[in-house]
Amino acid sequence: MSGCAALLTGCAHAGHADTAHASRPHTELAASDTSEMQRSAFVTACAGTAAGWQATAVVSNRDVVEHRYLVVISFMTPEAADLERTRTEVLVAPGATQDFTTETLLDPVARPQTVRCVLRGVEQL
Repeated sequence: MSGCAALLTGCAHAGHADTAHASRPHTELAASDTSEMQRSAFVTACAGTAAGWQATAVVSNRDVVEHRYLVVISFMTPEAADLERTRTEVLVAPGATQDFTTETLLDPVARPQTVRCVLRGVEQL
């Protein structure tokens, strides 16, 4: 994994203007593109933070050239209501697997005790 860089474009949190977490416009992922990429990306951890919630995931590049991927993760209640959604760009070297973390701001007092991190889509850019 050395030499691989995860480029985080971060959270799509309303009113969140931190340039390190700038939002990307919503991109519909084509079903045929998503099905192959879904097998190459997985959420590996989902945990609360002092400021919100964080998902850790991995993306695998099965190709012989470097690719950028757009990974969409939803933060959801146990009842499947969307709390927030993040879009993260990840740069992955040929034949490598790259881990990354994305997070969202959720009020620690108002958020549910349990939040699920659900992989919504992966698109090769």
